[in-house]
Amino acid sequence: MPLPTPQFALAAQVNRVSSMRVPLDGSQELRFQRLMDDLLLIDVHQHPMVLAADANEMPAYFRGNVYRWGFEAVRAGGWTTVATANLLSCLGKEPDASFSHFDDLVDEVGMMLADIHKQCDSVHKITRAQDILDARQAGKTGWLPTLEHLSIGHDLHRVDVLYGIGVRLAGLTYMRKSFIGDGQYERTDCGLSEFGEDVVRRMNDVGMAIDLSHAGSRTALEAIALSETPVVFSHNAAKAVWPSRRARSDEDLLACAARGGLCCVTAVPNSLSDDPHQDINCVLDQYDYFVKLVGVDHVGIGTDTQIGDHVGFHRVLLGRNAPDSLPAAYLDGLESPADGSNIIRGLIARGYEDGAIRKIAGQNAVDFLRRVIG
Repeated sequence: MPLPTPQFALAAQVNRVSSMRVPLDGSQELRFQRLMDDLLLIDVHQHPMVLAADANEMPAYFRGNVYRWGFEAVRAGGWTTVATANLLSCLGKEPDASFSHFDDLVDEVGMMLADIHKQCDSVHKITRAQDILDARQAGKTGWLPTLEHLSIGHDLHRVDVLYGIGVRLAGLTYMRKSFIGDGQYERTDCGLSEFGEDVVRRMNDVGMAIDLSHAGSRTALEAIALSETPVVFSHNAAKAVWPSRRARSDEDLLACAARGGLCCVTAVPNSLSDDPHQDINCVLDQYDYFVKLVGVDHVGIGTDTQIGDHVGFHRVLLGRNAPDSLPAAYLDGLESPADGSNIIRGLIARGYEDGAIRKIAGQNAVDFLRRVIG
């Protein structure tokens, strides 16, 4: 059965804009090719939904419930597995994702899973760590159903519902206050609610990884202390390198790592630099700092990239949750999932050894998932 046809022109999955390739010398290029032959390359937070080409049409596109998924972009980026960070379409129905609706989120995940099933010859749904290795062995790309925000309202059983449809990793909060706890942009930072504590325990019980990327600092620290399994900051930056509302303090990152957690570096345009011509180097600066702060065993990739005009998405849809300023049209060198392997080129250029690159690229993520989701 053919996929429904979207009513909107869609963004190109590859080469939407001119995006730089990190230059390497001859020996480095050979090393890159050798690493990519058998590397686990895992993005713990990616948005592989193809967006409308015109950012102004995105709200209507999301309301239309006919989406395309970026199977081509993910393959072009060299990814072994991507976590899908589902939530984007909810913004067509609720302007602030902090208050997105459970039914809308389940609709998006369900439609994505239906399309993954249609791609079964080349795409594999991931529900446990071993699936990542099996998918690679079979020459398929792994898709790990993941939520940007646990939009469950005050109904604890919905954690089980989400687990039942395949979700294995979820953001505990988004930017604002919820029944669970305070988000990162909330005026207060009151930590977890009693219901939030129940949610952490339930996620532990079912085997769903807890993502604290958008949680307020106290909320995050309390969740780290309460959780019986390691947690993840799936798409963040270090405040010490680039102070912004979305960056994490050293205290947050160190607390996560101390309990065996994973700290992943974002690549959202205008969140790591105010240069109108910003490029992948501002992302690589964050990798350097994360490794120095928490150790190479606790660092991973969480690009938060989109397939389409990410800055236009911020301008049209995110409102008060967008970066404070939008000087650059895109982040050169890591503009979309199709640029994924450029991270490996960048780490080579920065002088990282093969063992460290393999850990950051994906082995740390597999080890984390094996401990948490099985």
